Amino acid sequence: MKFTHIVNRTFSRVGQVFSTSWLSPLGNRGVVAIGELCDGGQKRGEGLLLLFATVLFLASCGSKKNVVAGGNPMLEKQPSLVDVVQAVNSKRVTEPCISAKMSLNLSTSKNSTRVGGSLRMKRNDVIQISLVALGLMEVGRLELTPDYMMLVDRMNHQYVKCDYDEVNFFREAGIDFYTFQSLFWDELFVLNGDGNAPESGSYNLKKDADGVKLVNSQDRNVALTFVLNAANQLVEETRFSRAYSEDAVVKWQYADWTKLGEQDFPGTMKLSFELLYENVEATFRISSVKPDSSWETRTEINKNRYTEVSLDTAFRKIMSLAK
Repeated sequence: MKFTHIVNRTFSRVGQVFSTSWLSPLGNRGVVAIGELCDGGQKRGEGLLLLFATVLFLASCGSKKNVVAGGNPMLEKQPSLVDVVQAVNSKRVTEPCISAKMSLNLSTSKNSTRVGGSLRMKRNDVIQISLVALGLMEVGRLELTPDYMMLVDRMNHQYVKCDYDEVNFFREAGIDFYTFQSLFWDELFVLNGDGNAPESGSYNLKKDADGVKLVNSQDRNVALTFVLNAANQLVEETRFSRAYSEDAVVKWQYADWTKLGEQDFPGTMKLSFELLYENVEATFRISSVKPDSSWETRTEINKNRYTEVSLDTAFRKIMSLAK
């Protein structure tokens, strides 16, 4: 039998197969039907070819669907809000625990200082930033958990531990641990969120000369704007602004993404804000990021050696580093 004739007969049989009821659900009848197709000499060969063609047909349908789903909605002339949010959410890092080397450059209009350190994060549990002098000794640590934020000054044996609501801007805006978690993981979020991927209904979509943006202005007096990178479908910049103004009060920018498993993680993060009438920029440069859970998730403070100070004192000490 000629190959072309076999192919024609095979796809004719495929059409007949799809018209029968044994495909859905398969059940025991499905096994019997496949067995019947494979009974006897030439019939067995045709049955196997039919089965193979059926698999190819289903695979081609699945592949076609994946191509559509794997497209880049941000490149569309009129992008779909649902597709854009789904695309960005699909890029969320799935590793639950990571660690990385880090350098922090803290600058104001007057001066700047740079220090090395590390970044450790466990999703929905903790963010730890360790600052190290000369690559030898930890001089400070910032620890953020769902319950508190803590700053430890190793040099002066002082620390501050407080709730997020004790910072006026955080309280007014609804900023908490899950806000910082999404900022450090480079994700979409909503204020007063729970750490889960947000739904498209939380945003409005805008496309202008700057690219595609997602805007959320439903939370209290603060609006969030996410400027998206069309090339990698990740958040390129997150802006906090008053709901009645487009002028950003806080900016968190991302660049230099690197691979972390199958996802991308930013190699550079730049935080810009105003503190005590000074414009402040904190630039995090991150390298050697990897999955890692071999570290302590909570910092123990020896209260016999460390003195607790006020939040205001801690902020002023941070500002003094750049003066």
